[in-house]
Amino acid sequence: MMQTLTRPAPAETRRERRTTRPSLSRRCEMVVDAAVIVLATWTVVYHVSLVLRLGVPWAVGLEVAALVGWVVVSRRFGARLRDGDDASDPEATAARADDPPSSAAVAGATRAETGARGVAVLSGALAALLVAIDGAWPVIAALWLIAAAAGTAAAVAGARRTARAAPGASVADRLHVATSTGAVIALVWATALAALSMFTHRPNPDDLYYVNLSQWVVDQGTFPLRDTIFSDLAFPMSSWPPVASYDGLAGALALLTGVHAASIVYLVVPPVATFLSVLALWRLLRAWRIPAVGIALSLTLAFLLFDGGPGYAAPGTLFLTRIWQGKVILLCLMVPTLLVYALRYVERPSRTHAWWLFVGGVAAVGLTTSAMFLVPLIALAGAAPLALRSPRRALAGFGAMAAYPLAAGVVTLAVGGRSADFFETRRLFRFDPAWFGPEIFRDGPIALLAVLAVLVGALLIPHHAGRVTTGILAVIVGVTFVPGVTHVAFDLVGLGPTLWRVSWIVPIAALVGVFGVGIGSLANRRGAVVAVAGALAVTLAVTGIPIWSEDNGVELDVTPQWKRGPATVRTAQLAIDRADPGDLILAHQQLAVTITVLTTRVKTVAPRDYFMDYLRDDPRFNYDERQTLLRFVNEEFVYNDRPEVARALRLLDVDQVCIKTGSPTRVGFLRSVDYELVFSSLTDICFTRRAPRAMA
Repeated sequence: MMQTLTRPAPAETRRERRTTRPSLSRRCEMVVDAAVIVLATWTVVYHVSLVLRLGVPWAVGLEVAALVGWVVVSRRFGARLRDGDDASDPEATAARADDPPSSAAVAGATRAETGARGVAVLSGALAALLVAIDGAWPVIAALWLIAAAAGTAAAVAGARRTARAAPGASVADRLHVATSTGAVIALVWATALAALSMFTHRPNPDDLYYVNLSQWVVDQGTFPLRDTIFSDLAFPMSSWPPVASYDGLAGALALLTGVHAASIVYLVVPPVATFLSVLALWRLLRAWRIPAVGIALSLTLAFLLFDGGPGYAAPGTLFLTRIWQGKVILLCLMVPTLLVYALRYVERPSRTHAWWLFVGGVAAVGLTTSAMFLVPLIALAGAAPLALRSPRRALAGFGAMAAYPLAAGVVTLAVGGRSADFFETRRLFRFDPAWFGPEIFRDGPIALLAVLAVLVGALLIPHHAGRVTTGILAVIVGVTFVPGVTHVAFDLVGLGPTLWRVSWIVPIAALVGVFGVGIGSLANRRGAVVAVAGALAVTLAVTGIPIWSEDNGVELDVTPQWKRGPATVRTAQLAIDRADPGDLILAHQQLAVTITVLTTRVKTVAPRDYFMDYLRDDPRFNYDERQTLLRFVNEEFVYNDRPEVARALRLLDVDQVCIKTGSPTRVGFLRSVDYELVFSSLTDICFTRRAPRAMA
């Protein structure tokens, strides 16, 4: 008798789901998703706390409630919130028919598609060569846009054709096997680089604002809405409004654990963020259906590890050695994750996947204000492939991811948003693509590989929607290289020099991994993939600069330490210990930034010059006198400056002055204006104001 297959009862189905353990790959994805959930919920809680003037205890309580609510809802709806499988949506179920075909479907390309690919490869190769030899950027911009536009056109044509192609079995398909090998490789890399991040030391002056805000949360238990660098809320805030919630989160965690904010930012965040970022890159490569994903990830990380050198805009320079800052976490963790969420929505445009788009957009805003203009660009390119078959759902996907960043932008404009930079009269070079282009891509072989990966490697992504999205992102980046575009944007909406960060929307390092594996796969032999990827990795190691080296401005510490340098931290702590609450300290920039990072109870005269620009017209701030003292401690001091410096010291009522050793002229001057030596170290000498003599 033929047995009849019956559907299990609902109770049995639920029991089976509970007993089914997620795979190692799925567990890695869940770890990244959990981090996104924490960042998103905290961002909403933080913004509510700012509006209602709630302190840290209230915010922490709301965050706990939000996370508990998420867990309850997740358990209620099961897989729909865990992995986005919304089978109850009939349109989403129907969309599964458009899952990406195998790489064998690339056969049979039309003449127009082949021609577009040829134009993209030729133009991209020329652009890469010019970047490598430091060519003219107007020409590079033209070639870049031609290559990116042609590649996007080829990707769109291929997407329409391959959507109806039958699956095949190429080497690329055989290499893309559903095992946990790639996840194991990702975990090994993530663990190793997380450990490395704890021992690297590369100070960054931007911490002046970020960590100071976190320490204010520790010292006061509140989230500030006014200046904490130069005063206790007496002046307007330098970066207004404080949209990013990440620094408040670091401060709240430090307050709860009873440690300094710097301990959370410098000791806890780097290994955690590095670990998550490696998993996010692996997840993106996996979502793109890259063959031999472990090899692709290894080449990706090799590029990042040897992309060191002067400057601060290259992907490797921003990776690992500076990953404690929210904007770098956006680049390394959230950009790959947002691209994965967008791709998942395109494959299956369900309500749950749209919800994850929204959550990702909220989390990104919490990391940096740059998300207000970067995330909508990612949302636009991410939803574009879906517009080929469902414009309405594509618009919904764009709105889901971009809603919170755009709303934050509207609020920022409405309340008179500003940043510390004063670009109208200084730092004008940052508008020039000839400056920020080489800062991003460098020169030589590493620039050649990076630009080829962006403009040619995108054609090698097996996932057709991934190719379309990456092509559009490359076009957007190319627009910023057109001379004058950044300056026009600044004049129109106030966004200008920071538009170099538009390059962050293209995952350059991941595309290097795609390029190596994709070129190897074209030979249709397994050994070719390993050979090509290995050769590129060796080239990077030989011609690049390790990001952990002194040439990259990094020192390797024997033990994990704060990212400000042991000598500077010791001097700063001595100066703080000898100061009373409310005292004002004059110190050279490196020491002044460290003091400002370590405490909010003592202020410094001028920790960084351009952070004062927005207060130049406030008579209470004494901008000119601060600039005089800034020159005194950081630049050459001459005899004719004595009256101005003495007047500035009296007017600002400076309690303590710290200068670098080897400055006898400054030492003599300070003694002549009633300052006496209080302590000295190998690097610094500090003076305190001599107490007035008592009347006889």
